[in-house]
Amino acid sequence: MRRPSFSLEQIRSFAEVAETEHISRAAASLYLTQAAVTQQVRHFERAVGLQLLERDGRRIRAIQVMDDTAKAIRELEAGSLHVGASPTCATYYLPSHLAEFTRRHPAVKLDVAVAPTMELNRRVLAGSLDCALIEGEASPGLTSVELSPDELILVAHPDHPLSQLKRVTPTQLAKYRYMRRGPEFSAERHVRKMIGEMYDRFEVLNLGHHEYVRAATIAGLGFAALPRRAVVADLRSGLLKSLPVPPMVRSISAVRRPSHGGPAQEAFWTQLTGAQHAASGKISSDGWSQARA
Repeated sequence: MRRPSFSLEQIRSFAEVAETEHISRAAASLYLTQAAVTQQVRHFERAVGLQLLERDGRRIRAIQVMDDTAKAIRELEAGSLHVGASPTCATYYLPSHLAEFTRRHPAVKLDVAVAPTMELNRRVLAGSLDCALIEGEASPGLTSVELSPDELILVAHPDHPLSQLKRVTPTQLAKYRYMRRGPEFSAERHVRKMIGEMYDRFEVLNLGHHEYVRAATIAGLGFAALPRRAVVADLRSGLLKSLPVPPMVRSISAVRRPSHGGPAQEAFWTQLTGAQHAASGKISSDGWSQARA
């Protein structure tokens, strides 16, 4: 889980001072020196970026900022949102949702982590991410909502030998270099289903990101499996050619822990899943899903 910038000892010292309204009484209760308790409280205030206590004569009391801060977080005038996305989702699915969320809630601080689906599932389960957009299967224990279908197609440069064939078999594919992001990405499980056992016989070039794969394919280094959305303009312009192999349709999903989250997480989740259209299972020529009429 995300490690806070303050310690339990600092919280205990603050809570005891707020309860007793005296440094000396709090120190006696905690079996600490007054200097130690004062230091713990100061470190805690510095960690949260707020003055939490003030002197009122000989007494010390918690100030209104505590209630004000809690109210601001509830009303999304403060707080943070930690979102994960696979490379494909970070490029084509997440930005519009984040833009709309920040338009509605400009004071909420955003943090985005881009990683393979397996890593995102792990981090959401662990609590270091509030939610994530993935292009593979959700781990057991996570709540998952399908947002859109996403189509993977095989492509190559128009002058590549595979592009000259009217029918391409897995055996023919195995004669040429296959370019991919890497074995850890969930897309490769779908490509394996698309191609079959010959997948393990490919000469492979791992490039880490689908934009690098796309650029290398345009350069003629080999063939690749890419989201149609990533190459629709290249197909139209003639920079790439779709190979005559049936595409593979996978799901783009949002995942989260089942338990109730903070105000920012719940607001973003409602926006993310409430904005989806009913999927017909059909993909338009530009790679976008077609909603039912």
